Order: sequence, then C-alpha cells, then structure tokens
Amino acid sequence: MKNILTIFLKELKRVFADRRMLISLFLPGVLIFAIYSFMGNFMQNNVLVSKTKDTVFEIVYTDNYSADTSKDPTLLSYLDMTMINGNSTHYQKISPAQVEEYKTKLHDKEIHLVITYSDNFEDLLGDNSKKATNNICLFYNGESTASSDLYVLATAAVQTSYVNYLQNVQNGEQVAPNVGKKDSITMQIMSFVFPMLTVSVLFSTVVSLCPEAIAGEKERGTLASLLLTPIKRSEFAIGKITSLSVLCIASGTITFLGLIFSLPKLLGGASISFGLTPIDILLLFLIIISTLLLFVAIGITISAFSNTIKEATSYLSPLMIVLMILGIIPASTGAQFWHVFVPILNLSSCMSALLMGSANLPLLFGITIAVNTLLTVLLVFLITKLFEKERVILGQ
Repeated sequence: MKNILTIFLKELKRVFADRRMLISLFLPGVLIFAIYSFMGNFMQNNVLVSKTKDTVFEIVYTDNYSADTSKDPTLLSYLDMTMINGNSTHYQKISPAQVEEYKTKLHDKEIHLVITYSDNFEDLLGDNSKKATNNICLFYNGESTASSDLYVLATAAVQTSYVNYLQNVQNGEQVAPNVGKKDSITMQIMSFVFPMLTVSVLFSTVVSLCPEAIAGEKERGTLASLLLTPIKRSEFAIGKITSLSVLCIASGTITFLGLIFSLPKLLGGASISFGLTPIDILLLFLIIISTLLLFVAIGITISAFSNTIKEATSYLSPLMIVLMILGIIPASTGAQFWHVFVPILNLSSCMSALLMGSANLPLLFGITIAVNTLLTVLLVFLITKLFEKERVILGQ
C-alpha cells in the first residue's frame, strides 16, 4: 500500500509540476465551456429572438375564416401582441382565389406572410370531428429575415389562438411553408456550425501529421544526423513543409468534397450546388486550401519548438479548440469587414457570407486567400530561419 501511495504521489507531482501538462489537462474543459456558452448565446440572440426592428409587417389572409367576416380572425389580435423591437403589422384580406398571386408577391419580398384558412375555420374549432379538415396555413419567405422572424412569431400566435386544427396540412398532406429557396434561420445556424466544424476537421489533420514532422525527428535523435549530410537546412525545412502540404491538400480536397456533398442533406435536400456558381465553388475550395496551408505552417512551427511528439501535441490540441472559438465569433457577434484580415475569422466570415448570399463574395474571398497566403509564406520563412539555430535543432 505504501508503494502504491508513493507512485500515486509521484505521478501527481509530475503532472502538477509541469505547466504544459496542466494546460493540456484543464484547458479543454475551460474552452468547451466557452464554446457552449457562445453557442447558447447565439441561439438565444440570433435564432430564438426576432432581430427585425422598426418594420411594418405586411400580412395577407384569406376571407373564408368565418361565416361572420365582420370580425377579424382571432389570430390577428394575438399576433399584434407579439410585436417587439418597434415592429407593427398591416393586414390585407384576400379571397382564396388570390392566394397564388400573393404567394408570388411573398416570393418577391413584397409582403411578409400569407395566411390561408379552410372554409369557416374559426366556426368549426369547437367540433373535434372536423379537426382533420380544419386547417390553417402560414407561408413565409425564408430568404427574408423579416419574413422568417414573423413566421416564428405567427406560429407561436396560432398555437395560442386556436385548438382542434391542423397547420400547413392540405388534403391530408403536409404543405411546405417556405416559398423561398433558402431558410434564413437555417442559414444562421449553419453559418455558426459550419466554420467551427471545418476548422476542427482541417486542424485535426495538422495535429495528426505535424508533431511527427520535426519533434518526432528530435525525439528519435534522427534530426541531428540528417543535418550532418550535405543537405542544406533550408532545403530540409522546405522539403518537410512541401511534403506535409501535399498530404494536407489531399486531405483538404476530401474535406471540401465532403462539405459540398453534405450541404443538401444538412439543408433539407437542396440541390447539390446549393445555388453556388462555379466561381463560388472554386473560391470555397481555395479558401479551404489556403487556410489548411496556414495551419500546416503553424503546426510545423510548433513542432520545431517542441522536443517530443507529446509536447507538440499538447500545444496543438488546445490550440484547435481556441481556433474553433475564433471560428464562431463572426456568427455570434456579427460579421465585420475587418474580419477578413484576421486568420480564422476570415474563414468564418466568408463561409457565412456564402451561406447568406452576400454580393461581396469575390472581394471577401480574395482578401482572405491573400492574407492566408501571405502569413503562410512568412511562417515558412520563419521555419527556415529556425533551422539555422542550433538550440532549435538540438532541442535545447
């Protein structure tokens, strides 16, 4: 028992005396707390709460809701009660024959919501036997943030206003409420999730390859032997960087294809291109590759400063979580133009702009690719200079 206690205390002392091990032990928990806090704040502030302000919502509804059309539908009063942020409503009554005409206007963003009722909807709410045929439909345009926000409020108001009804069901089949090609709420969520996942996948490749590249050579004692050969140190460094870059580009290409082919599944069965032009797809590929090459340069730099694979990994693993947090900042706080000049923030901003359909994609992507390339070149230059220093080569 005494020997067990001795070993137990020895291991605890070893860990708590090593600052790097303490960081790798406790930092992930702190960073996960930060990520989940960001995610919770994002969901509350950007998805669950209307962000539309000082807008007059244009709403049309069919006039067959009741035999007594002298009174307004009950839904309208509840909908008015949900108005926040200085918003207000303007209603227009139409006949059922005009629904398709106004759905076209909804698609063209001339109005915000179309409400259709089955005949005498409100008169039949008390009859349980009529529930299967008593329905109300809400149609919105997911490409409009105002329309999407109103749809969320209107859906809640319907649930408050009525009982014994079906929503968005006609002739026994579910009716799609979104007349647009995209859904802004889904896009907001994806603009938050996609960059974080992309960063984690790309950097995981670096974590698996880069520690072995230089720190592994030091640990095995082969690095000093290699540098005794006629090969120049700068050539050795560039050879390492080039080989890892090729491997990571191959991995990045697979990641890119996975991203493109996963979009339809994640976004409700949209077309595989998701409305992207060939130029958009090319820009997305280039930004992923440029970010990955920057990650490789960062990984090799850390590997060069580390003496063992374990040490390099202990630095790279928490760094991946930090980069994931950076990746969700634009979606959480709102994308700003200056983000394109900051690594990781630029990747997130560009992916968000791509999902939300920004008109400035070529400019944003061009600056991002240029910034990532410039930083990669500077890090490669730094790595070649590091190999000229004996304390780096010998791990002192």
